[in-house]
Amino acid sequence: MFSAATNMHFAREQRVAQPPLHTSLKSQSEGRAAAWRLRLIIAALFLPEGLSFFVGDFRLTVARALLIIFTATTLLNRQKSARAFGMSDFFALAAAVWMLIAGTANEGFAGLKGAGIAAIEFAGCYYVFRCSLDSVDSSVRMVRYACKVLVVVVAVALLDPLTGKLFTYEFAKGLTGYTKPIVEEALAQHAEAMFRNGLLRAMGPLEHSILFGCVCAWFGTLAFFTFPHRLFGQSIAAFALVGLWFSQARGAWVAYVISFALSGYFAATKQIPMRWKLIGSITAFALVLIFSFSGAPFATLMRLAGLSPEAAYYRQGIWAAAAPMVAHSPLFGIGSSWDWQSSMDLYGPSVDAFWLQNSMTYGIPSTLFVFLTMTSPFWRGPIHDSAYLTAEESRLSVALGIVTVAAVFLGFIVHFWGVCWILLGAFAATRASLADSATLRHRTEQVLDAYQHAGRIAAPVGARLRL
Repeated sequence: MFSAATNMHFAREQRVAQPPLHTSLKSQSEGRAAAWRLRLIIAALFLPEGLSFFVGDFRLTVARALLIIFTATTLLNRQKSARAFGMSDFFALAAAVWMLIAGTANEGFAGLKGAGIAAIEFAGCYYVFRCSLDSVDSSVRMVRYACKVLVVVVAVALLDPLTGKLFTYEFAKGLTGYTKPIVEEALAQHAEAMFRNGLLRAMGPLEHSILFGCVCAWFGTLAFFTFPHRLFGQSIAAFALVGLWFSQARGAWVAYVISFALSGYFAATKQIPMRWKLIGSITAFALVLIFSFSGAPFATLMRLAGLSPEAAYYRQGIWAAAAPMVAHSPLFGIGSSWDWQSSMDLYGPSVDAFWLQNSMTYGIPSTLFVFLTMTSPFWRGPIHDSAYLTAEESRLSVALGIVTVAAVFLGFIVHFWGVCWILLGAFAATRASLADSATLRHRTEQVLDAYQHAGRIAAPVGARLRL
């Protein structure tokens, strides 16, 4: 007598794991091309900014150039995809369109150019990943490859504190002469943004140690949860922990703790169908209490999350000073060229809150569309118990939910740009593709079963599902 878990494993093997008997060479070629597109983008994300180049007025990184090319080809071939236009697809498009409108309204053609690049980084990446993750386990292979790239990134980043200088930044500067005045000034002043606890903060090829810490937290979570019983997943999580430690990014540390706490909660409550609604309701109730009775709600949240009092009240000051600016121009924001330090209450050079800064730059609707792009792939409900996903695809679907929760929280205390901004679109597209795969494979089996029962064909098990 087989257990229920064994029966489900056999069902998954029958439905998913076996390749089709009649797969065209063209389909295989398209699948390989899609995989290489994603690999190129992932690798390019971690090339140093100093290797960027000018095309007219645009300074393009390699990742931006690839996204422009692949976004154009993806949209031209969109009609060939078997996938329907889903809610997250609509919200990604709406976010891009609103950014373009807001940029133009605030700063004219110059604003349109800047907003266009931001839209391609987020929405363009979303559509490239969305239309490239079709085959069985393609999402898992993409995550596995990204985790391998992370190992290299962490190894390079460790050279920063070990050598006492920004190794990758200096290397790129020696090749191209590219410098960032804000980085040079922070290094000269021994600023906390660059040094903590007597060590230079690791950032490797990324633009800031905060971005490096967030990437470590996200991919460490994905690896540990998706490949929990393999040395690979545990090793990647350990590498990510080392990178996170030397980044000294407090917000990213909080995100990693939240991610592993949610992972433990999921493992302990597998028999409770309403577990996510339960913890969501408790969290919502706690937030209502904090915002109702605390005179400094953001500082209170940050203190509860483990941040220092100084960091917590710095974030509270940012929200207190910048929120009225958004309230005066909620639709289109105030643009990217605004003097962020024009208010005496803003005592830092940046707004360290993604949701707030995005609203300031492009308006509240843009921020809402970005949020909905990230969360709408989960509206169909949990898919981790679907018999039409492989075991690793199922675990990845949960891991992406945990990473999304961590990213939403982080957006209130750190700003995302560059690689993290692009990855927000990639993660949303990956989860949407997994949900579509479960639905399409189920419908395909229903069609094959209908034909088989009608006596028209005898569909072999191995030919059932590969979309």
